[in-house]
Amino acid sequence: MPKAIPFPTKLRAEIPKEAEKKTTEIDATELLQEKPVVSPKIETKPDISSLLEENPIEQPLVEEKPEITPPKTEYPKDADPENCVKIGGKIIEIKPTKVKYFRNKTASAYGWLKVIPLTEFLTYGKGQLAQLDPNRDSDQILYDFLVAVLDNSQLVRDNYDEMSADDVDRIVKIFGRINHIDEKEEAARKNREAQAAQKH
Repeated sequence: MPKAIPFPTKLRAEIPKEAEKKTTEIDATELLQEKPVVSPKIETKPDISSLLEENPIEQPLVEEKPEITPPKTEYPKDADPENCVKIGGKIIEIKPTKVKYFRNKTASAYGWLKVIPLTEFLTYGKGQLAQLDPNRDSDQILYDFLVAVLDNSQLVRDNYDEMSADDVDRIVKIFGRINHIDEKEEAARKNREAQAAQKH
C-alpha cells in the first residue's frame, strides 16, 4: 500500500498577468552593420640593396713562439755553481770540510763511498766496515758523512730519506775536489808509478 504523503504540496498559484514577462520583438533592419575600415594598399616596393661580394683581407699567420724562460735557480751569494747541490728544494753550497769532522772520522767514509756503489754500501752491517767504526752500520756512516760535508745536521735529518743516489754521488765528488783529496791521491798515484818505473 503506498505511503501517504506527509506534507501535502501546495498548489501552484496562478501568476498574475502583470507579472508575466513581455517578449520584445527585435527589428533586424535596425541593426547597425559597421564595415571595417580598410587601409589603403602600399604599392611602392622598398629599394633592395645589391649584395656585397667582398672577401675579408686574409692576414698572414704570425708564428709566435713562447719565450722559454730558463728555470730560476738562485744560488747563494758569491757561490760557485760547481760546488752546489740541491737538497729539499734549496741550493746548498758545499764548503771545505772542517777539521773536527776529520778528527771524529765521520769524513773518512769518503774512500768507501767513492769506490763502492750506494746499493752495495748500504748493505754492510755493524763491524763490516771496521776501519770506519765497528759500532756503526753503513747507514749511520753515510748519515754522519753527509752531516760532515754539509755541516748541517738538521738539513740532513730533514731530507735524508728524500735524497737521491745522484745527490749523494754529487756530494761525494764535490767533497773530494774541494778538500783536494782527489788531487793529492792523483799526485801520490803518479809518484808510486814513477818509483815503480825506476826500479824496473
